[in-house]
Amino acid sequence: MELDYNTARNAIKGDSKAQSKLLSHYDSYINALSIRVKVRDDGTIYRYVDEDMKAEIQAQYLEALPKCRVFK
Repeated sequence: MELDYNTARNAIKGDSKAQSKLLSHYDSYINALSIRVKVRDDGTIYRYVDEDMKAEIQAQYLEALPKCRVFK
């Protein structure tokens, strides 16, 4: 999915549908930032997305959106 100017502009203005598109676009990146690693008792490594951390990153992203500028 490619983001266009209008989607970015509308997301910055507070359009929830456009904000959902932005979050969807960056979902894999946010997931990568939210990875936790645990070592089990048997020594195997377990990686998972920490959903609380992911929600916090998304909330901070949406909070920062109004401060952004979009150039055509």
